[in-house]
Amino acid sequence: MDWELMTPGSLLIAGGVVGIWISYANIAETFLQGLHAISAYCLLVGVILFPGGLLKDGLPSPKGAAAAGAALIITMILAFMIAFFLRFFVITPPTP
Repeated sequence: MDWELMTPGSLLIAGGVVGIWISYANIAETFLQGLHAISAYCLLVGVILFPGGLLKDGLPSPKGAAAAGAALIITMILAFMIAFFLRFFVITPPTP
């Protein structure tokens, strides 16, 4: 891992996501006209930089507690995704 590419990449991704979210929050029309474009550009640059920093010296291999934590986080994300899918696409509430 190369932290000199991962840190700016992750910050650009976070800034781009927050900027896009703020621009579509109906705060002001000027945000929608200008902020979403620069935020999307920051997000794009971050998405390009982050994998380069992550995979520069090969794939990271966590051991011990880091592997258990990664497995726990991945399992929680998958469980929430399955619950969301079931709730909103499979189990539909009855219409009155």
